[in-house]
Amino acid sequence: MTIEFQYSDLQTADLIVDAVYKKGKAKNLSSEVISKLLRVGNVGGFRHLGSTAKPTLVVLTSNESFGAWPDHLDAETGIVSYFGDNRKSGDIHHQKGNRILRDTFARHRESPKSRTELPPFFYFTNWGNTGDWQFRGLLVPGGNNIHQDDELVAIWRTDAIGSRFQNYRAVFTVLDIPVISRAWIQDIISGHVLSTNTPKNYSSWIERGIYLPLMSPRIKKSRDKRQQLPENSKDLRLLTHLYSRFKDDPFHFEPVALELWKLICRERVTGQITRRSADGGRDAIGDMAIGPSSDPLGLRFFLEAKCYEPNHAVGVKELSRLISRIIRHHFGVLVTTSYLSPRGYEELRNDGHPIVIISGIDIVQILKESGISTAPQIDTWLDSLPVSLN
Repeated sequence: MTIEFQYSDLQTADLIVDAVYKKGKAKNLSSEVISKLLRVGNVGGFRHLGSTAKPTLVVLTSNESFGAWPDHLDAETGIVSYFGDNRKSGDIHHQKGNRILRDTFARHRESPKSRTELPPFFYFTNWGNTGDWQFRGLLVPGGNNIHQDDELVAIWRTDAIGSRFQNYRAVFTVLDIPVISRAWIQDIISGHVLSTNTPKNYSSWIERGIYLPLMSPRIKKSRDKRQQLPENSKDLRLLTHLYSRFKDDPFHFEPVALELWKLICRERVTGQITRRSADGGRDAIGDMAIGPSSDPLGLRFFLEAKCYEPNHAVGVKELSRLISRIIRHHFGVLVTTSYLSPRGYEELRNDGHPIVIISGIDIVQILKESGISTAPQIDTWLDSLPVSLN
């Protein structure tokens, strides 16, 4: 059951991970939540107390489905990908949020003293588009096994009139701190990040740069239909448009599925599409290289592509066909514009078959992370692929 705090209690409330903080009854910004919780501004993705050059604390807000800027919390690893606030043509540091990101990531690895001078980051996401907010955790820049060059990256996008511009994608870690006490919030506001009220795991990060993430592995390893398909109508339309490009001849979806797999795994992947008939239960065969580039290990995979209407499940029969082709040291990849039936998913995970499931929601996520968030952008991307789709 979700913990909820009423508007009248916000100024004295602790911040509890995944608790929901309710807005007031007034139909204007006087009933806004986060400004009452943390004395920051009442609008914007980046909200801070103090100056932009030296903020006392920073609040990052997100609906986690903003078109080309899909902020994302991976609850299993505690890693947050968050996009900056330069979302139209202009200098990347024109917006204050990007300046905060630049300065934070430039200094957090320097020394304990430099980390002490950085603001704590608090992450909130929309709760049902009601004006209520859910607290997702206390963030620190970077993370375990995150290369310094990958922590803050400037990426290119193109606006509606064709102008190219850059924005930041930042990587944060949610620390394993279930409750942020009101006493520590007051200390931060007073300029004392390190105090007797500072959470131990935040002190460990300040003093030694140690990341102790809030990781929450799923109890149920399979996903139901709701978890495999986009929730909002805009993302569903994006998926449906991709499906519609290949519904009359799904064979042409196979090379696209291979390209999607390359985008998702982010490793060195080579592969080839099998012939149109008698393909032996696999639409593509390839290798994924892991390890150092000087001596990589190649892992062979078999890929099956299913271009189905989003509400048409991939069943046990189709899955069994892929499973039957996997031999020792190989693994399978199922890419579908729909979803895997709950029965098939549960059997797959319970039996321990090494198969990656890429369903509709995963496809939309990787497309958006790659800057593809509209139907015309999908068409442009498809036309640019080094394969024949006609």
